[in-house]
Amino acid sequence: MWGRPVHPRFWHADGDFMVQVENTDYKLHRHLFNRAKNFAPLMWGIQSNPYRLTETKVDFDRLLSILYPADYSEQELKTADEWSSVLLLADKWQIPDIRRLAIKELAACAGPVDKIALGHRYDIPEWLGPAYLALAMRKEPVTSAEGTKMGIAAMVRIAAIKDEVLANLTEYVDLEKFCDLFSKVVL
Repeated sequence: MWGRPVHPRFWHADGDFMVQVENTDYKLHRHLFNRAKNFAPLMWGIQSNPYRLTETKVDFDRLLSILYPADYSEQELKTADEWSSVLLLADKWQIPDIRRLAIKELAACAGPVDKIALGHRYDIPEWLGPAYLALAMRKEPVTSAEGTKMGIAAMVRIAAIKDEVLANLTEYVDLEKFCDLFSKVVL
């Protein structure tokens, strides 16, 4: 503690180890982190009290909201950004069940841009095909912010998909159905 603030939610008097994140102290329960294969304070048996983590307070608090839920009947995290924080730490610290939970929640709330960026970063291949197709078929162009998030390789793949579809349109469109539609709409 030593004059630093303690976290209002994640300082537990009965906790058995302390960490510090961004100048805030946390007192937590070691058994909740036993599943983490790569959590430094437990992995190396570090006795410094508190152990300083380099993660952001926002990311760490989001992970802790899973370990210490405010309401057991409902997840408090709702957005792709929030679940991305959880996935980041669950992957880094090798906490498989929380990683699976984050992936499941992200599958429901993340858009194609996030799915491409996260799918590549965290090896979630089942997201990639549908996300690339969604962006390639989207009427609006990819924005520069989206492109920055996904990276140049993803942008090249999206352009290649668009080129492939346009170059081989007759293979992807039923010509008879198109002619039927054309006659109804145009003629």
